[in-house]
Amino acid sequence: MSHIAYHAEAQRKQRIIERKHAALAKLAMEQAEAERKQKEDEVRTRRIKHEQEEAKSKERERYLNSMGRTSKSKQGVINANYTSMLEDQKIRIAQKDLKHQEKVLRDHCLVMGHANEYFLA
Repeated sequence: MSHIAYHAEAQRKQRIIERKHAALAKLAMEQAEAERKQKEDEVRTRRIKHEQEEAKSKERERYLNSMGRTSKSKQGVINANYTSMLEDQKIRIAQKDLKHQEKVLRDHCLVMGHANEYFLA
């Protein structure tokens, strides 16, 4: 084997090794990018869940506040005079509360089951 052929073979092997290293570096970069993207997605998902939980708790708090707890308020089921009310008034208040629950569920793309003696408001 001549000196030039030996040199050409060495250069060819070196190019193969360089391509291998470049491919490994590219693979490592793609893997790091995928991990970074996955972490960003996880952080975004956690943030969205946290915001949804906060909104849900605020909505629940607003709903409970709208129920009222004094005898002046006749809005909700949690009325101070509820136990001493006439049956007709109790039914009317329960109906309003069920309608309110139906609207809230509808607004959140949910469906309310039928109310019966086992399932009340």
